[in-house]
Amino acid sequence: MHPISRRRLLQGSAAAGALALPGVGGSATAAPPPPHQWIGAGPFAHVYDPSTPGGQRYLNDHTLIKAADRWHLFGIVGAGAPPGRAPDSAAEVAFAHASAPDPYGPWTTHTDALTVDPAYFGEEHLWAPHVIEAGGTYWMFYAAGGRSGAAISLATSTDLFTWTRVPTGPLFRGRAARDPMVLRIAGQWVMYYTELSGQDGRHVVAFRRSDDLLHWSEPGIAFTDATTVATLSVTESPFVVERDGWYHLFIGPRNGYDGTDVFASRNPFSFGLDGYAGHVPGHAVEVVTDGQQWHASAAGWFHQGLYLAPLYWRDAPPPWQSPDNPVAGLDVDGRLTVFALDAGDRSLLRRVQLDQESDTWSSWEPFGGPAGAVPTLGRDTAGRLEVFSLAPGGAGLHHRVQRPDGGWEDWEEFGGAAGAAPAVARNADGRLEVFALGPGGTAIARRRQRSPGSPTWDAWDGGFGGPAGAPPVVAANADGRLEVFALSPGGSGIYHRWQETPDGA
Repeated sequence: MHPISRRRLLQGSAAAGALALPGVGGSATAAPPPPHQWIGAGPFAHVYDPSTPGGQRYLNDHTLIKAADRWHLFGIVGAGAPPGRAPDSAAEVAFAHASAPDPYGPWTTHTDALTVDPAYFGEEHLWAPHVIEAGGTYWMFYAAGGRSGAAISLATSTDLFTWTRVPTGPLFRGRAARDPMVLRIAGQWVMYYTELSGQDGRHVVAFRRSDDLLHWSEPGIAFTDATTVATLSVTESPFVVERDGWYHLFIGPRNGYDGTDVFASRNPFSFGLDGYAGHVPGHAVEVVTDGQQWHASAAGWFHQGLYLAPLYWRDAPPPWQSPDNPVAGLDVDGRLTVFALDAGDRSLLRRVQLDQESDTWSSWEPFGGPAGAVPTLGRDTAGRLEVFSLAPGGAGLHHRVQRPDGGWEDWEEFGGAAGAAPAVARNADGRLEVFALGPGGTAIARRRQRSPGSPTWDAWDGGFGGPAGAPPVVAANADGRLEVFALSPGGSGIYHRWQETPDGA
């Protein structure tokens, strides 16, 4: 039989059944909680490398728990793969263990906490540990299946170093059950985990309830994604946090391997795409708090260990979080010009190619800012560059136009608010056209120049499309017609819209 891959869905036979949703406490006359907040994250810092003198190792799904005055980390660990290749998840057979006085370290590596035991009811791998404390005992829930099907298993400890599997075997099996997370809600234990629905094979987050952490109810479904078994899972690593009367579900990988979406709901047993509440650019994200500060932890196949970032709760949608890659274009003199964000204060920097043959460049120079994202570029029919920048926090857009002599006009406000730097293209008649994602992805707005090279622009058309799950992209067809592509919320499909004629509707 072929090895089981964690990224390719486990093939089992158990179907998720229906479960009536209970009330979640509170009285009918209680004042409603405030609107849900929006979640984003600051830059991730590398805080722990699990590699040993014997070789490079990576972490994947993991858990953090504080005991006494130390934090403990447990996670999938595996040997790093050659560049350009993904590791074999079927070879993930141990849980790393490390501890530190603070989540940011310094971390001390301990002996692996648990290794695979084929004699334990057909266990063939160890995935996604989650550890809680209850009644003076530490409970480690983890995914361990094989030829007998996907399974959620349990080991316990009194000191976080020595772990013993419960003798009765897995707590339950499922079609693709993995990535358990356990939370106390309304007097019961609730386990969230990754699963496939039995009816149509859609990717879901399932839940079960328990009074004693050993015996679990039949499954219910807390979240259903539009994607199906034919695609890679996008409901992995579920993590639920309650704050101010709202429950927040973190799941991924979404919008890339290093991507986690957040969905908010008043009901911890029912989340939907319409509750989108933010995005964290990390893989297998867990939420960590000491009661005062919030952090997001992340790890993954292509990273050496554990990363931490500050987690932000805001009243307004944060800007779209994308990699801070530079952007380049030809200026009015035909020279390559590169724009990048300063890693310190996120101001814009510029560097110009001085000579193509010798490949000499100017020094980096300040260009404005700070900015909320890497800028985007447009180029008019005269070859002049136009730079579009997102204000910090997505408060609005700004732009700056190159003069015919190669210099630059001052920055001007361009409008907004926007959720990301806009996509820019040139119409067949030379007019620039801009497409911007609205805050929180609620809509896509459009704006274009009155005439080629003109400093005057038409008003924003806020009803061009949306909602969207990521910033749009735009390109010109061979006949000059612009075509816009946008990801649907949740990533279930890609939509497009195109001009009927060049420069037309």
